[in-house]
Amino acid sequence: MQKIDKLGLMPVDTEKGFKKYQTKNWGEIPEAIKAPLRQQLYDEQHGVCCYCCKSLGNENTTIEHLKSRNDYPHKCFDYDNLLLSCRTAKQCDNAKGSQELHLTPLMDECESEINLNLAGELESESERGNEAIKILNLNSRKACRRRKDLFTMMSEVFGYDLPYTPPIEIVNEDALEMLLTCLPDKGQRHELKYIVKKLTE
Repeated sequence: MQKIDKLGLMPVDTEKGFKKYQTKNWGEIPEAIKAPLRQQLYDEQHGVCCYCCKSLGNENTTIEHLKSRNDYPHKCFDYDNLLLSCRTAKQCDNAKGSQELHLTPLMDECESEINLNLAGELESESERGNEAIKILNLNSRKACRRRKDLFTMMSEVFGYDLPYTPPIEIVNEDALEMLLTCLPDKGQRHELKYIVKKLTE
């Protein structure tokens, strides 16, 4: 999980469309109305999932309500309550459902309270950090394997042996940019930056 800065406003076309559908269920709102919002959230999150920070480049995504529609219906169309999540089975939005998180991607503390080890596992020393990891199933076997594969790629590029801590050169701007140029989309580049940041904290 990483901090998301909600700097924008609801896209005008989406806002107008939402006004027509405020009495309808979220699922009844046409995708054409949601599409500008989906793109803006994608850009705002640098192309990664709001919870697991996996690249959303080729992923099927869902517009996530941080505060659930069931418990907070007045926040259904609140831009600050909307994030973009991957649709990974039994993880992130699919795992969270209507549960409430006490540590969220909109909080600065999510950067420091959730850490990453060289096994690809997220860990936390805070109760709410561990709660978020568990609710969102962020340490699923698939998620940990994905992070571990990124470590392996970095070890091959930078020439260090796992499971030892990556060398300080990995945070060198030029070296990191060299690696990032090999990745085809914004989401993949930001996902790798997230991994590097977590490993060198």
